Amino acid sequence: MSAVLAFTAPAQRPIEPDYIDEPCSEAGDVRGSSHYDNVTFVNFLPAAAAPSPRLRITQRGRRVLTALVALPLVIAAFSLAFSSGGATATSAATSNDFSYVTIASGQSLWQLAQQVAPNRDPRDVVDAIVALNHLQGEIQPGQRIALPRF
Repeated sequence: MSAVLAFTAPAQRPIEPDYIDEPCSEAGDVRGSSHYDNVTFVNFLPAAAAPSPRLRITQRGRRVLTALVALPLVIAAFSLAFSSGGATATSAATSNDFSYVTIASGQSLWQLAQQVAPNRDPRDVVDAIVALNHLQGEIQPGQRIALPRF
């Protein structure tokens, strides 16, 4: 802040000093001055903050915003496109036409696989029986087990 003093004719002392809203660039461009005893008091305040301009988005900003909006839409479209074709309903009813066997005392899955499919590899048959019945661990005598069709 600075002050400019100039001698002028006597004037009435104002009750409150006037303040200017913008800086003065020339001596003749002084507003908000007051006069007292042949002295002009000029109050210089910093220029009022200019109203903030509207938000301007650059070309890069537009691209970023477009990508942020488009990315979730593209992901959703791809997930719908790839997940909808996996399972299709058929009109033919699938029947659970398994044959069941009850495990005898001392009988193993290996023996059961050899009885059920003697011409196949017992390892493949045991794996199919375990997968079909969701078996974990040992089988118990009297346990009823579904057998796949071979």
